[in-house]
This record gives sequence, structure tokens and C-alpha cells, in this order.
Amino acid sequence: MRILFAGDEHPYSAQALKKVIELARHTWADVTLLSVLPAQSSSQGESLLPTQDPRVQALRRYREEFLESLGNSDSPYALERWEHEWIPLRNGSWEEIKVCRGVKKDVKVRIRAGNADTEIMNEADKDGSDLIVLGCGKSGQCGWESSAAAPRKVAGNAACSVLLAKEDKPIRRILACIDQISVSQESLEMINQLVTIHDAQLELIGLTQDGAAKSEAYTRLIQIGDYYSDKGIPVNTRLAELSKFESVISTNTGQDLLAFWMGKKSLLTLLFPRDWVERFVGVCQSSVLVLR
Repeated sequence: MRILFAGDEHPYSAQALKKVIELARHTWADVTLLSVLPAQSSSQGESLLPTQDPRVQALRRYREEFLESLGNSDSPYALERWEHEWIPLRNGSWEEIKVCRGVKKDVKVRIRAGNADTEIMNEADKDGSDLIVLGCGKSGQCGWESSAAAPRKVAGNAACSVLLAKEDKPIRRILACIDQISVSQESLEMINQLVTIHDAQLELIGLTQDGAAKSEAYTRLIQIGDYYSDKGIPVNTRLAELSKFESVISTNTGQDLLAFWMGKKSLLTLLFPRDWVERFVGVCQSSVLVLR
């Protein structure tokens, strides 16, 4: 599993990092920590990285927190492999320095420059990420301080799954909304990990369209319910009309994680406008997991 964490210097990003740490603790995922600077920050060349920029400093803190939490001697992230690497200097020259790498897993720390949402998705594509994790503020529209629309745009347009962690929102229940499409083993396992990490209640909601295909939806719901039951995870199941989807998941979701699939053949993809995900995650009160 490859996880890309993208954040800035604000508390919602620090909160989202905790989700990454817990996922990494249970999956030993390959992890990349990313921050995006405005394009003008790198206009004079890569060697003039603004090291005092609060986003750069926050990225260092996030790396230290990650390794402090998971870098013990029994961890694959333990820093025990020393190597020499060439590093560019400010005057255009290069210096070979000794750096410490993880024994089995490296935590990559990267900085890009440009539009935050574009660069986050470019990094995810380049790195082959399975999951992007972002935090966002708890007040209105789920934005970042420096790039208001970035979390929503990433959730709506990324090619991989996206976990959007709302600030100070504990996860007590996971609502997984399923339509008649096939779902990947990886996405089922991702929900399994989140249930285990948060000791959360799992509720499966089978989506139907205008009362049609209820038998197929129910069969699919039972199959997935059995999958989790076989793993020892208690699960509740129910059916819901797709036309009432937003009202179904908008009630009592303050301490929930809402998960839904947005594949090419998903009913949600086919019936809602392209920017629906962006608008929905902006107003949704819970954390959101968009599965692809």
C-alpha cells in the first residue's frame, strides 16, 4: 500500500497525520509526506528552497512525529541504513553527505511548487499512490487556509482513493455506501483497517435506484457483510434509495466516517454531476473516504 499525506502548517493537517501514522502502524505502507508551495517560491531554482517557510518547517515536524511514533527498532521505518547522497548547494555546486535511510521502508519527504490540488494529484500519479490523506478545517466548505478548494478538488478528481479527515472529528462509526458495482479487495481491506484502528461500528448501506435492482443490491450487501463477519467484525446492513442518499448520510454523522465508491460504473458517478463530490465533501459534517 502506498499512502500520500499532503498537508500545510495548520492544525487540521497535524490531525490528519495521526490517521496516516495509525494506518502505517497497521499496514507498514510506503509513505510520502508532501507540502506544496506557491509557484513563485521556487522561481529562482531548486537550490533556493525557502527553508523558513512555515510549510517546509511543518513538513519536518511531521516527519519527526512519524518516525518518533513508528521508528523503533522493531519497525520497518527504523533509521538504520546509512548511505551517501549528492545534495545541491546554494552556489550551484553539489556536496555528498551521509544520510540515514529506513531498513525496509523509507518515509519520503517531498516539496512541490504550484497549485496545491494539481501538484498533490501529480505526486500521487507519479508515486503510484493507493490513498491520499488530507485534513481540512472543521468550519464550512472543508478548505485549507492557503488553498481553500484544494481538499475538495483532490477528493473529486484524484485517480486513487482519498481520505479527507475533518479536524477534531473522532470516528465512532463507518458508513460504507455500496451500489451494485464490484468493489476491489483493496478497498474492502482499507475499510477493515479503519474499523480496527478506530474500534468503530461498521454499517453497510446498499444503494438502490428508484426501487429497482433491490434483490441484486441486497445480495451484494449480504456478500460484503459476510466478508466482514468472517473477519470477526460486527456489521449492520440496510438499503437506501439513491435519490435520498444525501439526506440519509447527512443525519447524525458528526462522529462518522462516510465511505463511498466512485468508480466509472458506480451509480453515484453516473447519476450525479461531475463536481458533485467536491460540493458534497464541502458540506458533509463527517470525515469522508472516497474509494476508487
